[in-house]
Amino acid sequence: MHAKAFGCFLPPFHDPSVSPHASLHRDIELCGLVDDLGFDEIWLGEHHSSGWSTLSSPEMLMAALARETRRIHFATGVIPLPYHHPLHVAERIVLLDHLTAGRAILGVGTGTYVHDMEMIGVDPASVRDHFRAALGTVQALLNGETVNTTTPWFTVKKAVLQLQPLRGPGAIETVVASSLSPAGIELLTDTATTPTVHVAPPWGSIRPGMDPDPVGALIERVQSYRNKSAGGTRIRCNVFVHIADSPAAGVEELLEGFSALRRGLYRNTLGMPIPDSPVAHRKTLQNLVDTGGFIVGDAATCAARIRDLIDRVGDPVSLNFFVPRWISHRATLDQLTALAHEVVPALVGGFEGTTESIRLTSEEAARQLKSRTELVGNGGDK
Repeated sequence: MHAKAFGCFLPPFHDPSVSPHASLHRDIELCGLVDDLGFDEIWLGEHHSSGWSTLSSPEMLMAALARETRRIHFATGVIPLPYHHPLHVAERIVLLDHLTAGRAILGVGTGTYVHDMEMIGVDPASVRDHFRAALGTVQALLNGETVNTTTPWFTVKKAVLQLQPLRGPGAIETVVASSLSPAGIELLTDTATTPTVHVAPPWGSIRPGMDPDPVGALIERVQSYRNKSAGGTRIRCNVFVHIADSPAAGVEELLEGFSALRRGLYRNTLGMPIPDSPVAHRKTLQNLVDTGGFIVGDAATCAARIRDLIDRVGDPVSLNFFVPRWISHRATLDQLTALAHEVVPALVGGFEGTTESIRLTSEEAARQLKSRTELVGNGGDK
C-alpha cells in the first residue's frame, strides 16, 4: 500500500532565544524548499501565546507564499474555530483558495492553549460544542448554502459567500485535528471531514514508558473511528522521521532540541508535569524510537518502517512528516532534502526501474564483458 500524498506538518514552534523575525523568514525558506522538493502539502499552525508559538495567522503566510510556490498545497494546521467567526473562516479560506490557484486545504480544531482562549474570552469548557457548531456553519457556507443560525457563541443571518471556492461549492477539503479519542470520534461523526492524527505528540510522553506501543494504540483508535463513522476511511497521519547513520546516532543528534522543547514549552510554560532531568528526556526519546513512535535510522530503515506504518494504518490519504526543528535550521533543510530524495522515492516505487536495470545488467555482465572484449579486439572501439 502507498500513501497517496506526502507532505510536511510544520508546527508553529520557534526558539524564543532566536529573533521572531528571523524565525518567520526561516519558515518561508523552508516552505519554498518543500515546494521545490516536490512534497504535496504543507501544514502551518496557529497559536497566540506561549512565546514559542509566534505564527498567529497561517493564512497570511500562505498568501505571501502563494506566488513564490508552484505546486504544493497549503493546509491550515489548524485554525481553532472557537477563536473566529465562522463566516470569516470560510471567507478567508476561499480567498486563499483563489490566491493559491486551488491549493488550499482547511484544517481546523478546537484549540489547545488555554491562555489563547482566555485572552479573547473563549470558555475552555465550551470549546467542543462551540467547535461543532462553527464547523457545521463553515461547511454549509463552503457548500454554497445561505446560512441562518443562532448559537450561544455566534449569530449568522442570511450569510452567503460572495466568492465561491475556485472549483465550485464543496471543493475545499476540510480536515480536523484529532487524537481519535472516543470524544474526538464523536465530534467527527457525520461531518464529512478527514481527521489528521499524530503517531506521537511533540512531547513524546509525560514519563518514559507511559506509551509502550504508540503505533498499536493509534491503529486501535483509527479502527474505532472507521467502525463508527459511516463511510469514514480517509486518514491523514503525521509522523516524525529523522535520517541518521543509526537510531543511536539519531538520538544523540535530536536529544538537545527535543529536551529543550519539552522543558521550555511544555513543562516550564504550559505547566505539563514532565520530569526535567537529562535521564528522563533521554529515556523518553529512546523509548519513542524503540517503539516506533518516532522513526529514526538510515534511509532504508526509515522507508521500511514508514511502509509498515502505512500498511498498518490502512492506506492513509497522506502521510506528513512532522517538522519540530529539534536540530538546526540548516540541518532541518538537509533532512527534508534527504527525505525527498532517498525515502519518498522508495515508498512510491521511484527506484524500481533503476534497481531492475542494475539486476538485469549484472546478470549478463560476464557474457557481455566477453562480447565487449571481442568487439574491441576486432576494432569495434573506433
